[in-house]
Amino acid sequence: MMPTSSSSGSVSCVIPGISEDDIRAQLGRILASDDFKVPERVRRFLSFVVEETLCGRTDRIKAYAIAVEVFGRDANFDVLDDPVVRIEAGRLRRGLERYYLLEGSTDPLVIEIAKGGYVPSFRWQLNDQIDPAPLSPSDPAPDEPPRPQMGARLRRPWLVGATSALAISSLVAFLAMANRPVPAAPVSPARLSLVVKPFVNLTEKAEFEVFAAGLADDVISQLVPNEELTIFRSQTSAALESSASAAQIDRQLGRRHILEGVIRAGDGKLRITSRLLDGQTTAIIWSGIYEADQNAGSGFDLETNIAAKIAASVSLRLRPPAKMQ
Repeated sequence: MMPTSSSSGSVSCVIPGISEDDIRAQLGRILASDDFKVPERVRRFLSFVVEETLCGRTDRIKAYAIAVEVFGRDANFDVLDDPVVRIEAGRLRRGLERYYLLEGSTDPLVIEIAKGGYVPSFRWQLNDQIDPAPLSPSDPAPDEPPRPQMGARLRRPWLVGATSALAISSLVAFLAMANRPVPAAPVSPARLSLVVKPFVNLTEKAEFEVFAAGLADDVISQLVPNEELTIFRSQTSAALESSASAAQIDRQLGRRHILEGVIRAGDGKLRITSRLLDGQTTAIIWSGIYEADQNAGSGFDLETNIAAKIAASVSLRLRPPAKMQ
């Protein structure tokens, strides 16, 4: 049985149905992948925290233990003077993000390490990524939103006297149901919000950093006129989350979604992969791949063209339920 918590309060978010074998198999896939480009000691970092979690020792997953056990620091290690664990944890998170954007995008299981701690969490990945599309893809029609069952709306508990006759109790229940107004079903909030993260440059070429930043800005500019969406940069969303409760965030941001993407280049081609995620479950709602010749037209034209396609797909997917046919 895998642990879900420890005496120190550290929590490993293990969903029922994920076994130790599942997690170790996923760990092996990550460590063997060429897309998990991190130094050997960062690989040891990941293996250490995963194994400690599986062995029920999440209370030991602290900066001091990691520095001593993984990085070979001596017993006099001072967390405040030596930031090695924080630095390498950031490198590990970026390595995992890169892996799941590339080879791991179709993996069944996700291993994550949230900021603010070093205890890993595990979850099944819901992936509906579509096939690579040309620069001007035809967007699919939005899926029909699930409709709540009428029985779930009308179900109400009724207290019936235990000693009443069956006929009398049935009559009392019937009259009570007939005279009691049925409250309206909760309405999903129409206001939606979208956090646009910076596109990640995986080309290892400095000139594409400008293109990645410009593409995110163009996507935001294309989406701002959509009055049904409230748009945030990732920095704005992070600032809100650091100073507000979950309920306050929901009131400020509405139903949240996240747009992220990566940029790759090779053989004179530029490939932009973008995906839209549910902000609460991280389930992938939409994913698209766009390819173009690096030398076809100006960089600004390319940015604007791709941003328009991404913005159109996102707007189509994020129509409020009341307006979807």
